[in-house]
Amino acid sequence: MVDDAHAALRSSLPLKPQELILSLVGEYVERGDRVWSGGLVRIMEDLDFTAAGARVALNRVVSRGLFDVVKDGRRVYYRATSRLDHLLAQGRRQTFWFRYPARAWDGQWTMVWYAVPEEHLLARRRFSRRLGFLGFSALHDGTWLAPYDRSEETRTAVEELGLLDYVVVFVGAAPEWLTQSAMLRHAWDLDEVARRYTAIIDEFGRYASPAVRARLQPLEAFKVRTFLIEAIRQVAPLDPKIPDSELGLDWDRSRAIDLFGEVETALRPAAQAYFTDLVDPHS
Repeated sequence: MVDDAHAALRSSLPLKPQELILSLVGEYVERGDRVWSGGLVRIMEDLDFTAAGARVALNRVVSRGLFDVVKDGRRVYYRATSRLDHLLAQGRRQTFWFRYPARAWDGQWTMVWYAVPEEHLLARRRFSRRLGFLGFSALHDGTWLAPYDRSEETRTAVEELGLLDYVVVFVGAAPEWLTQSAMLRHAWDLDEVARRYTAIIDEFGRYASPAVRARLQPLEAFKVRTFLIEAIRQVAPLDPKIPDSELGLDWDRSRAIDLFGEVETALRPAAQAYFTDLVDPHS
């Protein structure tokens, strides 16, 4: 049962070790708490990564300034830096956007254009990733589009990366002759987004049954909940997040979100207990 969901997710939504580590810390670790490195490696092994691959990913997270290293005797622990805390807060807002008050569609679009010199290549790459993280979709290289007025979030990213001299931002409505449907189809693959929401229902719908959930062992509950969160996390940047009533699409987004809420909440205690037992410095 769990293996089926795991195999489907691994084939359709490949898990990247660094992103998964950050997602685990954001979901299972209280802000300011430390986690035992050996426990994180074991958790990653439970999710089918090798111990060596997990250690490499952890070292890279440290080198990016996202973990502080804390030594206690012979043990090594990690604690999220303030930078990571900020990124995780942004990530929760983007991933679980449906938990926040619905934003009325006002017909406004934000377009970002940039031309960043080669000497700032790293900042340019980070800016592209940040735009995708914020819900923008690339029209062309250096030209991105998002629904709603996203100028403040964009300004924050531009200032943090020191790119004020290289970025132009426009906010406004499309002309009447350019339909909303055309705008969306130019920038978003809505068929792919719909496929992913349907896949979530197909692969995780069985866990809507309390009887099925009751039979899960702690490790199974942890894996199912973690994979479900990853499925939602990976589809969120691809979704324009315009309300269904405005999109006019017959798709499974609402059903998938409702299923996520039910299953994630029900499995949270068992999954949290399993994770904490492995990484808690006092366990």
